[in-house]
This record gives sequence, structure tokens and C-alpha cells, in this order.
Amino acid sequence: MPISTQESTQDRRLLLESLEAFSCGRREAPLVTKWTHSPEAMTGLNGESRIKEEGEENDQSITFVLSTDDIDRHGDIISADGWALDSYRDNPVLLWAHDYHHPAIGRAEKLWAEPHRLLADLKFAPTEFAQEIAALYRSGFQWGVSVGFKPLRYEERRDEKTGAFLGLRFLEQELLEVSAVPVPANRNALRRSEQPDNHALNALWPVLASQVDELTKLAGEMADTLAELESTAKGEEQPTLMPDLMAVLRAGRN
Repeated sequence: MPISTQESTQDRRLLLESLEAFSCGRREAPLVTKWTHSPEAMTGLNGESRIKEEGEENDQSITFVLSTDDIDRHGDIISADGWALDSYRDNPVLLWAHDYHHPAIGRAEKLWAEPHRLLADLKFAPTEFAQEIAALYRSGFQWGVSVGFKPLRYEERRDEKTGAFLGLRFLEQELLEVSAVPVPANRNALRRSEQPDNHALNALWPVLASQVDELTKLAGEMADTLAELESTAKGEEQPTLMPDLMAVLRAGRN
């Protein structure tokens, strides 16, 4: 499925900070957001138009794929059968770019789950701005939507052989809002107002440690390979920089 979640390094740091806050039970913990490229905003499962014919153009709704259980760019997976939807059904708002300080631009008319994904029919409000956004989707100039959710249960994903950190698997999550977005997830969506602390650093440590382990292992393998080449050269002239290179690589193994 052509689904993508695009996050910068800053976005990733804020995601880990949010998870740390939720795990500590903080009420002010920011929502986790994930961006989805939704080609089915314009075409359905059979290639048919998914814009609902309901009379006037302003009353038409559009079907979106809100989330899937594909592995995203950072190795994270959101379980499609782990969504808690009651809270969102009570207040099915469609926001603009996770902006909680302005009125909603629409609502979800219908929300349902299919194997491996979550979908919704979104209806845009009869305001000038909301209809401008709807027109961008209908004309194919904008495709993405983003879900804001509270993680209820999640676990780390690790390589079975090396134990290297691969990402997070969200097992249960509560959907709180859906946003129309022009670009990958809004950076401000995960920010908090209080002073920064060490929780984000603590959450990042497993990722950094796994990367250091992988680099150390690679350096060791390179050093062994160069040592074999050096021992089998049989009197051939060695490059002037070879001793220095060997010293650097061997130092990386310690």
C-alpha cells in the first residue's frame, strides 16, 4: 500500500517524549500524530470515485484511509485492530493541521475498520476555508491526513538475531482527532509548554545504543578484512595510509 509517515529527527524526538509522558501518566502529555498519504481520497477500492453524491457539492463527503498497519519510515507499526474509537465517535472532528485553537473544518460522517487499515468518510464544513481545503482534495492537490491519538499500549520492535532496535509497535491506541494536513505531521502537534527534561533523552537511549553497536560491529568486520588483505599481500607495497587506517579501525573495536 502506498502509505507513508514522514517525520524529521525533531518529530521523532517529540514522539518519544510524548510516549514517555504517557507512560508516566501525565495529563498534559501531547498527542501522538501519524501522517498518512491517502490516494483513496479520490478513488475507491475498485477505482470508482469515493466522493459521495449527496446533492450540493458542499455536502459531499470524501473517503480517506486514516491509518494502516504497514511499517513506516521509522519502523513503527500501528495495529489496525487496536483502535479505540468511542471517544472519537462522541466528537468526530476534522481539524486543520492539528490546530486545537480554531474551529473544526469538518466531521467524520462514518468511521470503520477494514483488514489492516482504518477509514472514514469526512464531510467538510460549509465555511469558506473548509471548502477551499475540500477543493484541494477533490482536485488532487492535497492527499494527506493525520491522526492524533493517545497510545494505550505499545512495545519495542527488535531484530530477532541482533536485538537491534527497529521501532515501536502500537498495540492499542485511542483515536482523538483527525487532521487535514498539507505536509508531513505538524511539528507543533507533539510539543509541550513546560521546561524540557531528561525523559526524551532516556527514551532515545535504546535507539542510540543500538546504532553504536552496529557501527562497532561494522568497524570490527572491516578491520578483520583489511588484516587478511595485509597478511596475504606477500611483499607487495602497502599504501602509505594503510597503517593509520588499520590503527583507526582497530581502535573502533575497543
